[in-house]
Amino acid sequence: MALKFSKELAPAEATPDKRKRTRSPAYPFINLETAITRAQEFFNEEQRNAANWNVAVKHWGFVEGSSNGASTVAALTSFGLLQDEGIGDKRRVRLTQNALRILLDKRPDSQERAELIKQAALAPKIHQQLWKKWGNDLPSDASLRHTLLLEWPTPFNENAVDGFIREYKDTIAFAKLTESDKVALEVQDNGDEQKEKTPYVAKIGDWVQWEHNGVLGFQEPKRVKGFSPDGNWAYVDGQQGAVLASELLPESAPASPRNPPDPNTGQRIPSPPKTTMQEMVVPLANGTTKAVFQWPTSLSKEDIEDLKDSLKMLERKITRPSSESTKADLENRGKL
Repeated sequence: MALKFSKELAPAEATPDKRKRTRSPAYPFINLETAITRAQEFFNEEQRNAANWNVAVKHWGFVEGSSNGASTVAALTSFGLLQDEGIGDKRRVRLTQNALRILLDKRPDSQERAELIKQAALAPKIHQQLWKKWGNDLPSDASLRHTLLLEWPTPFNENAVDGFIREYKDTIAFAKLTESDKVALEVQDNGDEQKEKTPYVAKIGDWVQWEHNGVLGFQEPKRVKGFSPDGNWAYVDGQQGAVLASELLPESAPASPRNPPDPNTGQRIPSPPKTTMQEMVVPLANGTTKAVFQWPTSLSKEDIEDLKDSLKMLERKITRPSSESTKADLENRGKL
């Protein structure tokens, strides 16, 4: 559907919404078990080598420039499984030594691998903070939600808190953390998070980064080209659809921007419809794992075609003969 621009609202007449908005603390987009699976998929394609960011996200079934691809990179980085190098077209990612030690250690009941998984679970700062406060004695979901929304030094956004609670509990359970496990990297509590900060309000023409659910969504900074009439949604060059204006961060212009300024910069855009997600959970045969599929209720024709292509790629991966997997495992052991 083509966007129609209104000439009645010129940029000089537009007044950004300056109400204070809540940006959640950074937390992983996926839980640790899924992150290790993503690391294995990367290793299956690249081994120990670095890969261009655009190539890496395709190993996970995402298209170039996908916000989910960027979120996956950020999640693996926060767990210490991936290291991110360079910017723009030269941005590359590679598996860390800890990730390789987790993936290649095939010894049954390996204590070394178990310890590395525990370290990865407590690598994200927000995970360290919660573990330090409660350990395994978490309060009820309702109490935890109340604390994170209203009492946490940097409060969570209401739209993000439930997703974080699921991610954190799944990660702690997968890592099998116990009360005797210590936080490897002590969280520095210097009171900075409690200081009141003036929220950034983006303007048309600003170069910005998009932080969604605590992870960065753009491969490189993009330029704001318009807002919805209520100021809550922003449109940027080279990005399909709108993003929440409250999730934009100020950035410097890249040396060689991938997307030139849009000729429609400075015009206002109608508010997009609210996006709701659907989810399908498929329990697997061993009874201990599950596959989870999520998709937006509202999809464009292009989105549907992209999803069909991604499902075909997923089908190829999950139907790969077990003999190939066994052969790959043997080759990997020989490289230890």
